[in-house]
Amino acid sequence: MAYYNKKVYSIYGRIWQNLVIWFFLIPIYYIFFRLKVFGRENIPQNRPFVVMPNHLSNNDPPLVCAALNINIAYMAKKELFDVPFWGALIKTLAAFSIDREKVEKTTIKAAKEILKMNWPVGIFLEGTRSKLPGMLGKPNLGPAFIANLGSVEILPVGIVGSNKLFGPVTVRIGKPFIPEKDLEKAKWQCAEKLSELTGLKLPDRE
Repeated sequence: MAYYNKKVYSIYGRIWQNLVIWFFLIPIYYIFFRLKVFGRENIPQNRPFVVMPNHLSNNDPPLVCAALNINIAYMAKKELFDVPFWGALIKTLAAFSIDREKVEKTTIKAAKEILKMNWPVGIFLEGTRSKLPGMLGKPNLGPAFIANLGSVEILPVGIVGSNKLFGPVTVRIGKPFIPEKDLEKAKWQCAEKLSELTGLKLPDRE
């Protein structure tokens, strides 16, 4: 069964995550990684949505929180929840788990409920870090599937430079969009949005 703690998405969960963002993540990424953010005006206000970044490094989840300066409930691989200290931390910071080998109904139910509680859900399009320099990894169905399930928009977030020690890192936030209902078309629609924001090439279509 997927890990999902509904209590985390209360006002207290928002306050705790905001404190971590404001007093820990923002100083680290703006000072030490020389973070630059463009397009913050595109972030939807007062409604839930799916945050869809590309994935270059382990820095990316906290980096995106710092860049957007909003609460985000990340969908994270279940193995992370068993890591000492780290697992406990991400649980308090509103992450919920997914089995990448077999998506469970509880993960889908969790994502839908989190969106109803007006939290943005963070899902990396590639699912894992891109291994080929200058190229996006193969896109997954996840962001489009969850967006269509919850009848919400996708906010594309392009990251450049997070895989380099101390940056510089650039984050470009695109305009929110409604994905195609056909998930195969939608995943490539999503990939094209991130390619435009990052300059990374699209992978070959199979």
